[in-house]
Amino acid sequence: MKQFLLEIGCEELPARFIKPAKEGLAKLLGDALSAARIGRGEMRLFGAPRRIAVLIDGVEEKQKETTTVKFGPPAARAFDAGGKPGPAAVGFAKSQGVDVSELLVRKKENAELICVEKKEIGRESREVLAEILPEAIGRIPFQKRMKWGEGTFEFGRPIHWVVALLGGEIIRFEVAGIGSGNRSRGHRFLSKGDVEIVDPARYVDEMRKAYIVADEEERSVMMAEAIRSIEHETGARAVIDPDLMEEIRYITEYPHGLLGSFEKEYLRLPASVLVNVMKGHQRYVPLMGKEGSLLSGFIFFANTLPSTPTEVIRGNERVLRARLADGAFFFDEDKKVPLESLYGKLDAVMFHKRLGSLKDKSERVAQIALYLAATLGLPVEEKVGRAARMIKADLLTHMVGEFPELQGTMGRIYAEAQGVDREIARSIEEHYYPKGTEGALPESDLGSIMALADKLDSLVAFFSVGITPTGNLDPFGLRRQAIGSIRIIIDKAFHISLPEVFEKGYHALTTAEGKVPFDAMRESLSEFIATRIKFLLMEEGHNQEFVNAVLPYASVDIYDGFLRLRALETQKSIEEFTRLMVGFKRVYNITKSLKGDGEVLPALFEHEEERDLYELHEARKDVYLKVMEARQYGEAMGVLVGFKETIDRYFDKVFVMVDDETKKKNRLTLLSRIKEMFLLFGDFSKIRVEELS
Repeated sequence: MKQFLLEIGCEELPARFIKPAKEGLAKLLGDALSAARIGRGEMRLFGAPRRIAVLIDGVEEKQKETTTVKFGPPAARAFDAGGKPGPAAVGFAKSQGVDVSELLVRKKENAELICVEKKEIGRESREVLAEILPEAIGRIPFQKRMKWGEGTFEFGRPIHWVVALLGGEIIRFEVAGIGSGNRSRGHRFLSKGDVEIVDPARYVDEMRKAYIVADEEERSVMMAEAIRSIEHETGARAVIDPDLMEEIRYITEYPHGLLGSFEKEYLRLPASVLVNVMKGHQRYVPLMGKEGSLLSGFIFFANTLPSTPTEVIRGNERVLRARLADGAFFFDEDKKVPLESLYGKLDAVMFHKRLGSLKDKSERVAQIALYLAATLGLPVEEKVGRAARMIKADLLTHMVGEFPELQGTMGRIYAEAQGVDREIARSIEEHYYPKGTEGALPESDLGSIMALADKLDSLVAFFSVGITPTGNLDPFGLRRQAIGSIRIIIDKAFHISLPEVFEKGYHALTTAEGKVPFDAMRESLSEFIATRIKFLLMEEGHNQEFVNAVLPYASVDIYDGFLRLRALETQKSIEEFTRLMVGFKRVYNITKSLKGDGEVLPALFEHEEERDLYELHEARKDVYLKVMEARQYGEAMGVLVGFKETIDRYFDKVFVMVDDETKKKNRLTLLSRIKEMFLLFGDFSKIRVEELS
């Protein structure tokens, strides 16, 4: 086996492109080698602004030999009784490029078929790699692709060089008009000329000599050491954001940490503004004092070893100073305008051309929030109206106009500064929570209500005009809105009837254009949310079979379904529960189209096991209905488990489908009642028993 290296050199890639690209290349190359019958060892992936690379510690030098069998028509049709080949045999041999004498007879699925065995001799791996590498490179995934020059090839950025080596031998091919070779390129400013790679094993070391730290983990270590050094020097503590650190790692090839500062007067700005400007816009790492407040210093990473560090520091300080000066001006101007006074101006801001303005949306959110507060019995109704007038108002402030990431946060800050009720001010920020699928959830009752109302309004509104996610396209973040709603409902233990909310939201859409019928919207949105519920619960590690069973109830009342799921997962013995499900499946399969609304006549019982099942049902049904109504699902599950032995004995002794129609109907009616008890808890017919064991 020989080591293999592929490096694709290009113009600077955006940081967000690099990780998916290198992972995509690894999969494409791994699949291609497997399909080509070329064995390989472990892969190492490298990603930096100007290169994506993969190093394989061993690739076999030849393909594995293989024998393929191509089957044709039945032997009896291909040869006559004397063994002479007929037209079918001749035609098949011709199609396979062999002489009739080479045809064989083999058994396949109890049939005698003619066939051809072909041995494929393994080709040299370097020849095969020259064929598969251009295709793999062309299929590397990017969020956006581009063309350049006069060609039709697409990539994340224009390609400038390709290194492809198997051992010390160059694998020759061409991609995007660039021929492969063994010459890479070092740092734009610190290295001199191209970098010749004669051995894949030396790739990382040779690139390091050219001031390219190819290994991402090594770059991370360099960054961490620089931060520790500056922390030790200043006595400060860096405010580490993993996402920011990953971005810095992917925008640098040779990260060099430096310390900068800004005027202390800017510390009067809210910490969220300072952090947003430093992290979000300049990729700087803020510094914090021992007492937990921000300091007037920051760490930044140059992608070079500057000959005059003080000049580089001054340049970065100058850029930050300008941004902070803008922030200070916006902050002072915004505070002069009462936040609530901006509500009327939301009428001029379009939410969506078919759904009206942000003012229209705020009014719909108020209606839904009032309904939720009343339904849940939360004492926030008198605050909902004012909160709805303010939750979107900060979108019209100078600060949020310049720094959109601060929406909600600035609304809270301005509202608090203007003496607005603290819970209302807090709800302005919290109504955006969670900001991602795993983001923080709102903590206050009012914030939770406003967050739910805002998200549910968006879902109902877009589905009401037929705008729904398709495939990977979800421009309005409706999947995120649905998952956020589900997480809030479960976290806050809210019992909410989704069909009722859908109806409230639908009728609140008085300005919408081209609404679909309500029933069509409700069905489509219910299915969409059910899919998100299932996805979220399974992502959290819940049993798929149990999730399927409670999903019909969770689709109506999410938290109610979650309580049922939790009760199912408290079963002490999966083995016993599986036996219960086997018994239920027997009951269900024989009665699936029947209802248990007839009368059961004990006088028709022939077996003690019939009477036992009937008496158990009569004794336990009222208790079961009572605990179900009280949502005491653990106790309800205990009642159902108590039927296990009795159901098993019943089917051991009783034959249901007897010729006597009266007795058969009596037995089916009793079993239908048992079925309906189970289905009142969950759709256990969706549980695949074999998946539980």
